[in-house]
Amino acid sequence: MTGVYVPDLIPEDGMERLREAVSEERKQASLKFHRQQDAQRSLIGEALLLQILRQRYHLSANSVSFSKNAYGKPYLDEYPDIYFNISHAGDWVVCADGTVPVGIDIEQVRPIDFAIAERFFTASEYQLLMKASPQQQLQLFYTLWTLKESYIKYIGKGLSVPLDSFAIDIAHNGTAQLCPPRPDEDSSGSWEDHAGQICYFRKIMVDANYQLAICAAEALGPKPLVMLDWQELLPDA
Repeated sequence: MTGVYVPDLIPEDGMERLREAVSEERKQASLKFHRQQDAQRSLIGEALLLQILRQRYHLSANSVSFSKNAYGKPYLDEYPDIYFNISHAGDWVVCADGTVPVGIDIEQVRPIDFAIAERFFTASEYQLLMKASPQQQLQLFYTLWTLKESYIKYIGKGLSVPLDSFAIDIAHNGTAQLCPPRPDEDSSGSWEDHAGQICYFRKIMVDANYQLAICAAEALGPKPLVMLDWQELLPDA
């Protein structure tokens, strides 16, 4: 797991150098954003992945090409055994990679309308949230949300999988596991879509104002989040 923290807007010469570090498709896409923060997160996401591929897998940018599955999840054409997933929010861009399927989600903790949870969570998850103290509710919402999103990204089926078709059970020791909705709960999807999945979750503390969760096909262990400066992603940095 690797992360880049960029609290400020990158100078224009830095943006130009970032565009030199990514694919032509990503470069052109970055020029269409109205907000620079969105453009720089997009550029950093791909530049970060290419840096990981260079350092950990000894692959050059010229030796890889990207495709997307039917649900929009990207993968490497020539190296189907290398898995990766990117997420960004606020000032953070993060990437998880490995030799097994992986999903990662980071969210900035902001006040929300808990009706969102009633709509997208299972009834048991929503009840757990409503029973939490006011001081714990917001963090618990984002804990559940990032865990569920990391799983959705892990299986690579995007928005086609309803968030209430599965539940995340958080144990007292902080570990999490996938489980079916209760028999009495209404769901907009089928548990059969998830019944064969064996996955492992991990929460990582990156910042008091953010929540980060990872889901993978093998136990992740206590691996730390590796931090990089965005300038380390530049060509010849």
